[in-house]
Amino acid sequence: MKYSADRVYVRFWKVEDAALLLDLQVRNRAEIERISASNREESFYSLEGQRSLIESWDKKREDGKRYSFGIFLNTTDELVGEISVFEIVLDASPKWIVGYVTDILHQGKGYMSEALQCVLEFAKHETEITRIEAGAVPDNTGSIRVLQKAGFKENGSQPVPIQGTLKEHTMFAVELL
Repeated sequence: MKYSADRVYVRFWKVEDAALLLDLQVRNRAEIERISASNREESFYSLEGQRSLIESWDKKREDGKRYSFGIFLNTTDELVGEISVFEIVLDASPKWIVGYVTDILHQGKGYMSEALQCVLEFAKHETEITRIEAGAVPDNTGSIRVLQKAGFKENGSQPVPIQGTLKEHTMFAVELL
């Protein structure tokens, strides 16, 4: 499965991609940990940790609970980021959330905007997802631009735990109908 845009394509991760994903995670660790709600053990930043992560994503995809993709350049197949759509349950209500990271070496080039459009097309045509939400800290103007460009509309704010501290996030949503 591969969805393409002008300059990038997205595809599901394969266990063979563990070294690529590890390189992305390590190079972007400070930024990822600055914005991520996940607390990561040191073992996460190992080849085995990334293999386990991809295997868990495969299982969740089979269960229809998470769709995780690598973002690659069409011309060179170079990995430029990661994007996932996943289901969470808050207050007994399921929600689909999108999260993403662009490699620090490729930020500001518009690749994530293209990748997000690919993932939205996938979700609309290959799943029963009808609404996707996202959050961004207010100073993450690049992420906010990506969401707005993809048609996400602001719908309030909420605190999100980041590394043990609640940080206010601007919330966005898009309908896929």
